[in-house]
Amino acid sequence: MTLGPRTFSPFLAGILVLWPIIAYMGAQGYTGAVAIAALLGLVYVRVQQVRVYALALIALVAWIVAAQFWAPEAQALLSGDMLEGTFSMEMPGIRFGLTALAGLGVIVAARAVAARSSRISLGVIVGVALVQFVGVVVTALFTPQILKALAPFSDPVLEMPQNLIRNANAFMLLLPFLLAWIWHRTSNDYWRIAALGVGIISFAAFAQTGTQTGLTGMALMLICMTVIKLWPRNGFRIIFSSLAVYVTLAPLLLGWGVAQLRGLGIPLPQSFFSRTYSWELVREKVSEAPLMGHGLEASYTWTDTYGDHPDWLADAVARYHADVAFAWEVYPVVPGHPHNMPLQVWAETGMIGASLAAIFLFFLGWRMKAPQDWSPVTRNAAAGLIGVIVAVCSFAYSMWNEAFWASAVLAAAVVVLQARHDDEAAA
Repeated sequence: MTLGPRTFSPFLAGILVLWPIIAYMGAQGYTGAVAIAALLGLVYVRVQQVRVYALALIALVAWIVAAQFWAPEAQALLSGDMLEGTFSMEMPGIRFGLTALAGLGVIVAARAVAARSSRISLGVIVGVALVQFVGVVVTALFTPQILKALAPFSDPVLEMPQNLIRNANAFMLLLPFLLAWIWHRTSNDYWRIAALGVGIISFAAFAQTGTQTGLTGMALMLICMTVIKLWPRNGFRIIFSSLAVYVTLAPLLLGWGVAQLRGLGIPLPQSFFSRTYSWELVREKVSEAPLMGHGLEASYTWTDTYGDHPDWLADAVARYHADVAFAWEVYPVVPGHPHNMPLQVWAETGMIGASLAAIFLFFLGWRMKAPQDWSPVTRNAAAGLIGVIVAVCSFAYSMWNEAFWASAVLAAAVVVLQARHDDEAAA
């Protein structure tokens, strides 16, 4: 049987059907989902020319893999037993590299889909996004009841609340496409009212569940959409060039610049307040190994608590009352990882890794077509997705969380599929 170029579209839609289920189960399954999508898409991958941004990405991934070998805690490539269900790949650099390779294959396969052939598949994906939208709203309204009902199966104090937040973050990746698709469905005002309703309800659900990354993501989503509207020729170049500058200056912007907000006495949420000191400590670590970094996941070995920094502890207690002094005293300054990917790249792969990441972002922005050459749905979905990813990268997961990057790749593939449906290649 010969597979035509449009065949990958239903494969991708079929995998996306599992999106809400994977999200509620903690989001780790996205890695397997993108691997399956990549295997199915191999038949469509045709490399005709290697672009500069692709070379920069390859160099970045290679450096990340290399940085694994001077990490403070060396790990075996494979561990456990497959028959016992304990098999795993321990090296985060290898996992990240394989995910990047699989993700590139998925994007290339999505680009090979025949123009105007994916209407049904896109409809299925819209349905999936709406299902998850309903799930996020239900979660926001009935969180205590859900935690109680799932208590026999999952920890209701730590694990399940984290999974609910991860579910909200996963929905956030599909939200720009969903809003753009509804808004530009027709010129009928009822569709635009519906899009506004979905956006406002989503914002309220994020606020109710305490998903600050979701709130920030929606703000950056709207900012990026505004940029491409104001600059229809160079919007994506502006966005990606700005991101390249952000990565390049991350230690200065976060380790010193954000701390100035704290110094001005501006009221800050406790979580963001703790981030400012975390980023300040990471900046100090960057200065200890500026060129090559400390190696992957070195931040997990930085066990400083606020008790180790009396001035920081005093500031925290003064701001958030003395009755929580002990909690702050034993709280780690860097809770596992910096919760900011550009800063983590600097700390663990050094100036070389950060420079390669910035070069990749810059050339990717200049490679993308002008927003005005895309359909309204595609350009707004793409810009919004960029904003959401920036929010997650700035406040949520570890840089080496391959499950997040897998979910981001699948969301990007949906945007590419929409672009192919709009026959933009022939424009």
